[in-house]
Amino acid sequence: YTEQLRMTVQATIEMAVTDALTGLYNRRYLETHLTHMIDHYVNRSKVLSILAVDVDFFKAINDTHGHDAGDKVLQELAQRLRDHTRSIDLCCRIGGEEFIVVLPNTDAMTAEKIAERLRRAVAAKSFVIGTPAPVPVTISAGIATLSGLDDSLEKLLKRADNAMYQAKREGRNRISKAGLVA
Repeated sequence: YTEQLRMTVQATIEMAVTDALTGLYNRRYLETHLTHMIDHYVNRSKVLSILAVDVDFFKAINDTHGHDAGDKVLQELAQRLRDHTRSIDLCCRIGGEEFIVVLPNTDAMTAEKIAERLRRAVAAKSFVIGTPAPVPVTISAGIATLSGLDDSLEKLLKRADNAMYQAKREGRNRISKAGLVA
């Protein structure tokens, strides 16, 4: 009974911090974990970057192929994120087709290389999602790096989000770096 109870508690904890569709961490986990990471990295003058990643034209995928196909795109994207990031990186789905990748000990230049590797990995091979033909998918991503003692979770996420929208405005399927201010 005790072992079963322990397993049930562990499963409940995992469900509370994991996105059910993709198996990645969820927004709740990201906000809690990243807040602590920011404090740690700022207080020790270490670098940390994040990527805000969004699927290009996701609504068109859902409208054309249905929500089941859209779910499969999200699952495959999550797998490609896991496959093309380091074991120390933290991949999270924060809602809809939006993802955050936390890159510990990573400056802006290295973050840009990682983001470009992810972008190429997604665009290089169409997604097999149960449709008559594989579906091409691309992503846009914004990069933000910690910028000092007064930086915060909200500011960092806002800068990454703004950079991601800049990548979309510039034509999608690209990477954009955030400036220092939100």
